[in-house]
Amino acid sequence: MTKNSLKILLISPLPPPAGGIASWTKQYIEWSNNHDLNIDIVNTAVIGKRAEIINSKTKISDELKRTKDIIRELKKKIIEVKPQIIHLNTPCGKLGIIRDYLCARIAKKHDVKLFIHYRCNISDQVRKSRISRYFLKKIANIADINLVLNTSSKEYLKSEANSCSIKIANFIDKTFILQGSKQISDKIKTISFVGHIQRTKGIFEIIDVARGFPEITFKLAGPIANEIKEIDKPSNLVFMGPLIKQEVRELLIDSDIFLFPSYTEGFANAMLEAMSVGLPIISTPVGANIDMIESMGGVIVEVGDSLSIIDAIEKMKNSNDRSKMSEWNLNKVKSEYTTENGMSKLISLYLKEVDK
Repeated sequence: MTKNSLKILLISPLPPPAGGIASWTKQYIEWSNNHDLNIDIVNTAVIGKRAEIINSKTKISDELKRTKDIIRELKKKIIEVKPQIIHLNTPCGKLGIIRDYLCARIAKKHDVKLFIHYRCNISDQVRKSRISRYFLKKIANIADINLVLNTSSKEYLKSEANSCSIKIANFIDKTFILQGSKQISDKIKTISFVGHIQRTKGIFEIIDVARGFPEITFKLAGPIANEIKEIDKPSNLVFMGPLIKQEVRELLIDSDIFLFPSYTEGFANAMLEAMSVGLPIISTPVGANIDMIESMGGVIVEVGDSLSIIDAIEKMKNSNDRSKMSEWNLNKVKSEYTTENGMSKLISLYLKEVDK
């Protein structure tokens, strides 16, 4: 079988609202269309207030309707498309993982090869819920192939569900990647953050740190949670709001450091974008962050620790060190994280599984 004869059904969210999984889905479909792949999708995007307001509470009636619509659409697409592969993206949410298991059961009932892609750091999402751990084991064992974003998820899936998995990183379009080397300033003038501006992204730590560096401008781009909007912040910290992709790229290129003190991640697209323009990184050791920058592309700090961020900034004042980090990050992205690299790996896995 060739890649162009494959029929793939993707179960995944599309924007709106914007988000990491939705952005990946959009890239996946664009690449597939450009390479004449037969792709169809069951859109699992959130509905109701959750589609409009960050961190809105889950409304059971909305989730029941969403689940009903997704399952109805999945059954319809299986009959119409007759896919050989179903690729299901799951963020492992407390209610969502039950719905994803039902979708997985439907796929296997129709004898379709099933790829489950865990779009999260698995242990962060399921370890506190016995029900979530139960359905994680069920869904992992029903899958033909389990795909994870990072090393910690791979290890957790093996220990908790006794299931093997393959690590598939997120990817970025080559047009976003900086051509040539990044210009490194002698002094740190701008530190940026891109993502949802909320507590679990380490925003309160960024605000604390900004107070200690009045000579540095901290620029934070992304939708702002209500808990943050009215907070007292220093004058050198700027909330820029949501930006389009080109504006994000320009912000990153104009920055000296990317600060990403998140409490939990799967594989951070924002950090990947920063690496792709040669920004040195300060990040917490969650999700794929260590996999991404290793010991060469930046400095790892502890979750919730403002003092360790301050120490990292002080260490990065050496422009030669930042130059080496910048070059290393650019090379890592070009060698491992391009869309072509990631999609080629996925298509190879699809073909191998179908040909069994």
